[in-house]
Amino acid sequence: MSILKPLSIAMLAATLAACAAPMQASKPEPLNNEDWYQVRSETQVFVFDDYQVFKDFLVTGQAPVLRPLEEKDPAGQEVILALRAEDQGKALDKIAAYRFFKVAQVPADPFYGEVRQDGSIYVFKRYGDMQDMIKLGEPIFRYTDIGGGPEGKTVTYGLQKEEGRPEATIQQFKKNHML
Repeated sequence: MSILKPLSIAMLAATLAACAAPMQASKPEPLNNEDWYQVRSETQVFVFDDYQVFKDFLVTGQAPVLRPLEEKDPAGQEVILALRAEDQGKALDKIAAYRFFKVAQVPADPFYGEVRQDGSIYVFKRYGDMQDMIKLGEPIFRYTDIGGGPEGKTVTYGLQKEEGRPEATIQQFKKNHML
């Protein structure tokens, strides 16, 4: 029995030392959950998680990486991820645009989203309102700014019931598009 006590103390000391040793903490990947963008045509939907890629796409129709998915959205449109070059080799579950598309991404607060469809611009401060619009084709509650967008386009802001003019979202849209 005299050997068990020193052995137990040695094991306890080793365990405590292991617990006290600095652990190599892996740096968590950023969520990239503060904004999401879509450009929808009759047959395709391009989804973006990077504002600069979205902005460049609006001008050129191109993105550093266009990654078609082998699935369609609920409206039957082909889904294409429009990504930064550094996101090219990432697994789908590591790409925020895909996670938002699959409703598997928790949005930040504040959130900002845009959908371009049929020559219209829809802007959202809530991910859920954006998802509802995508399913229904139009926001249920909205504030419309006729001629308030780039090139005099109409901008429709998604709202909640009885919500007034979305000043902060309008300012964010104008800042993003340098209006």
